[in-house]
Amino acid sequence: MGTISKEIADDVIAGKYEDDYPVKIVKYTNQWGGESYGLICRHESPNRYDASDYVINPTLYWERNK
Repeated sequence: MGTISKEIADDVIAGKYEDDYPVKIVKYTNQWGGESYGLICRHESPNRYDASDYVINPTLYWERNK
């Protein structure tokens, strides 16, 4: 998927989108200084939101336990 809002990130955590089966959500500062959330699904690279010029200070926001 990609970058999502905090509201959607919290909906994913609450189980609203279980059919999409996300693996984890990373919270980071974007290149303009705003707060962003990156969704990583099972078929995507786990390094998708590693630190870069565009992903600053990434931290794990949530990870699926299954």
